[in-house]
Amino acid sequence: MEVVLIPWPLMGHVQIVEFAKLIIHRQNLLPLPPGKTLSVTVLLMKLPDYIDSVSSSYADLLSSSSTSSVHLNFVHLSATEPTPEWSARTRGYFVHSLVVSQQPNVAEFLRSRRPNVAAMVVDMLCTSMIGVAAELAIPAYIFFTSPASFLGAMLHFQTLHDERNDDVCALQDSGSELDIPSFGLPLPPSVLSQVLVVRSQWEDRFLQYARDYRKARGIIVNTFAELEPHALGSFVMGSAYGAAPVPPVYSVGPILNCGPSHKSSPEVLKWLDEQHSGSVVLICFGSQGSLSEVQIRELAIGLEQSGQRFLWSLRRQAPSSQKASFPGEYESYREVLPEGFLDRTSGVGKVVGWIPQLEVLSHPAVGGFVSHCGWNSVLESLWCGVPVATWPLHSEQQMNAFQLVRELGLAVEITLSYLERSGDGSVVAAAEVERGIREVMESGSRVKERVREMKEKSRMTVVEGGSSYASFKRLIDDMMSNASTS
Repeated sequence: MEVVLIPWPLMGHVQIVEFAKLIIHRQNLLPLPPGKTLSVTVLLMKLPDYIDSVSSSYADLLSSSSTSSVHLNFVHLSATEPTPEWSARTRGYFVHSLVVSQQPNVAEFLRSRRPNVAAMVVDMLCTSMIGVAAELAIPAYIFFTSPASFLGAMLHFQTLHDERNDDVCALQDSGSELDIPSFGLPLPPSVLSQVLVVRSQWEDRFLQYARDYRKARGIIVNTFAELEPHALGSFVMGSAYGAAPVPPVYSVGPILNCGPSHKSSPEVLKWLDEQHSGSVVLICFGSQGSLSEVQIRELAIGLEQSGQRFLWSLRRQAPSSQKASFPGEYESYREVLPEGFLDRTSGVGKVVGWIPQLEVLSHPAVGGFVSHCGWNSVLESLWCGVPVATWPLHSEQQMNAFQLVRELGLAVEITLSYLERSGDGSVVAAAEVERGIREVMESGSRVKERVREMKEKSRMTVVEGGSSYASFKRLIDDMMSNASTS
């Protein structure tokens, strides 16, 4: 029998590939129907290099012979031609359009494999494929790469929109804090994700994503019970999310990106080897994150004033005229950094381009992390026991930052409500940067202690007897029940 996986074609969503490896590994530990074995096929959609060279090169690496195996295969779907409209709008819209254009290719692939397909697992932003699976009577599951708290927020806002006829986009102007079932504390409107309250994003895409989640056989979330007890508990609270039922939620994380790196960083690792344990603060905003030149200079001033040793992954923001493009690399950092910064900090810091983040966070020299609070980065920081100073940029990151700082006490705050392209000219001041970096690097702090505790819990939950291990077993049992009746 076969499970077919469909990732969102960006680096921030590659955990679904690690999930595929877990299926292969764990099936050997689980009772299977007589004569049944399980294989996994991952269908890859490749972004054009001019949009995102990091993600496109990673897709090539995944399909290499060293990654594929007898039970795990990668298949590149035929390329579709982008239209000018895709590039004229946001990068999220570009990728969404690419995914929708692949529906005929996915349908053709599934028909060629029936009746051996036991299940299809689609990324949280690839829900247009659920209809393709339904036409072929294939059970479909959602792989949710964001936290359970954000899953709850999407379902809550969809309930408000569909069952109560509320204008949810107006909530960003609310004068009071908002109660959302999956959050333990009321949220200030300033931290609401733009995809929930910007009409073009909510009504064009994310409202339908949320509706589609309820059509799935199950929702697989990359989180764990010890990290998000309140959020996960909210899904079993009867009518917390309206009249329409919510499918079973399986918390199977943390699933980290341990796959091949498209670019090694021996120079970076060698430099870290020369630093004292816990002495370096990492500044990294992920594969999609970048800052304006004005903000870069302010960050540099605060960083220098903090006096901390640092490793800064600095990437060029795409021009506003290229809305769909992702960050790229600078030819020279001197063009954006304050005059003399590189010379003055040459003995204590290093400025680089893209880095393999998990590999760097795992290094004992790294003691703090200025992060955009993408959920993968949050899980990686907790797994490595490195506390975060929050600097969200887009997506659900503002809500993640709020949850980490205010609700869970697992991070310190630089900012909770910064937007990468807000257009309002807001800048995080150097003094706030300095304060946040000093705080995240403070030895013996309560936050560092809580992160150390969560590190141990994150590692225990995925081994036999752990909560995520047990949840994963229930999921595979459900998938195999499909196989036994096929």
